Amino acid sequence: MILYLSFLIIISRFLKDYKVFFILPVKYTNKIIRTLLRDDTNAGEVRKLKKYSYNNYEINILPFLSVQRFRNLHAILSYTLFMLNKKFINKLIVENNIDVVHAQFIFPDGLLAYNIWKKFGIPYVVTSHNELKYFKHSISRRLSLKIFKNAYRVTPINFTNYTTFQEHNVTNIDHIPLGFDEKLLELKKSEKHDQVKIITIASLIKLKNIDKVIMALARLDRDYNFQYNIVGDGPEKDNLEAIINQNKLEDKVKLLGRIAHDKIGDVLREHDIFIMPSFFETFGRVYFEAMALGLPVICAKNSGIYGFFKEMEEGISVDHTDIDDIRNKIELLISDKSLRTRIGNKGNELVKKYTWKSLAIRYNEMYKKSLEK
Repeated sequence: MILYLSFLIIISRFLKDYKVFFILPVKYTNKIIRTLLRDDTNAGEVRKLKKYSYNNYEINILPFLSVQRFRNLHAILSYTLFMLNKKFINKLIVENNIDVVHAQFIFPDGLLAYNIWKKFGIPYVVTSHNELKYFKHSISRRLSLKIFKNAYRVTPINFTNYTTFQEHNVTNIDHIPLGFDEKLLELKKSEKHDQVKIITIASLIKLKNIDKVIMALARLDRDYNFQYNIVGDGPEKDNLEAIINQNKLEDKVKLLGRIAHDKIGDVLREHDIFIMPSFFETFGRVYFEAMALGLPVICAKNSGIYGFFKEMEEGISVDHTDIDDIRNKIELLISDKSLRTRIGNKGNELVKKYTWKSLAIRYNEMYKKSLEK
């Protein structure tokens, strides 16, 4: 089986009966094209490093030509991943009796999987991330649909991709998210605090809309006793500090910096509400991690985990551009402990089927069924 790097966590933990080979496509642009199109990616680093090891797995680095800023051209040039590495790919397929290919993106990964299927008849699965950009251009859209049509299954990780692909008559499709560590389900949420504690865990960048959360909370400051903790770092830090100071929220809103991923559960369990109205968010695994701890979550409509939960039953969505909407939804949860508990408990039940172990079992069944066709 060929799988791509972002599924390493699933394979290494749960699919131990498989012999797995990893390919990491790395784009480069030759000097002439780089000069003409002002693209800063070249082949130098690719030539230096052909492979590396991670957790006892060998990661094979394969170069391909690309100009990422031009979607149609990037899609067409993705053919070079197969063409430039034919000898290596042929050897890998033939010597190891590869059964299934799992591509992690449409381009170039999915196109490589399609070419392998075309030459060797090996079934493939395509997991799509934030790739609707290819559907805005005629050539890349046509190539994407060809890749999808010949795949055994297409598994977009978010609802927006899922519905868009359906609108383009993609029928061999399953809406499957990224997973989370099932150990989080064993932790219990702490109730030992008087304030309602709200948390965001994210990179401090514009699209996370943390500034709007702070401004929404400023409108609730006089009426409610809350603490808002922001975990993460990034270029928006100074701007967020300024907004906190302007609204005199220094005592109620704290920027805590980054934390190690293995500490996330311990931090989440000390809070009551998770909010991240990020737009556009490809998925956002931290939502599921918060739900695993029984926290009600607030996300942006048509982004992230939107579409996975029942509205106002298992989670809450907001218009990420509307501070009043964000304020109103936060107020609902701050003012009603029973609502927080009910949505938190139902969200916890929902995400139990989305642990890495559960998803590994699901993909394992998919791989096996692909061989029966």
